[in-house]
Amino acid sequence: MGRLGRLIALLILPLIAIIVYSALKSYFFRSPPIWTFEMSLFLFGGFFMLGSAYCHMLKKHVAVDIINHYLSARWRRVQGVFAEAVVLFVAIVIIYISVPSAWRSTLIGERSILQTPFNPPIWWFRWIIPISCLLIAVQACIDIVAHIRGTSEISYDSDPLQETE
Repeated sequence: MGRLGRLIALLILPLIAIIVYSALKSYFFRSPPIWTFEMSLFLFGGFFMLGSAYCHMLKKHVAVDIINHYLSARWRRVQGVFAEAVVLFVAIVIIYISVPSAWRSTLIGERSILQTPFNPPIWWFRWIIPISCLLIAVQACIDIVAHIRGTSEISYDSDPLQETE
């Protein structure tokens, strides 16, 4: 795991601490902190979005490759280019929609709409979505080039159903 992976993984530690603190305070003192719900939402959202980009980079996402196993190398590359083009298209659409929203949120200094006394600023959190999708889009472009060149890391040389190790 590289530095980026470790950094993303470290986001889980404050999330765990916040949830445990909230649970203990609620259980023992019957007064849950007003800020823990929103902070856990922010941290989990960042963890999920950045983790998705990291997972896509490492090719550790769920992939159904039953059909690909039976395709020729050329058609596997064609299918890989098509799949990554779909990922790229979706990432671009999300970026196109989320950047203006994040920009407006930044300009007005948007705060939480949950109307809690905590009322944290959330404009910074809105930038996690386009940043994560930008990372996914860049990785999709890299993968498209790899599929076209035939240097994709995914191998279908062996039949996992026939292996008995």
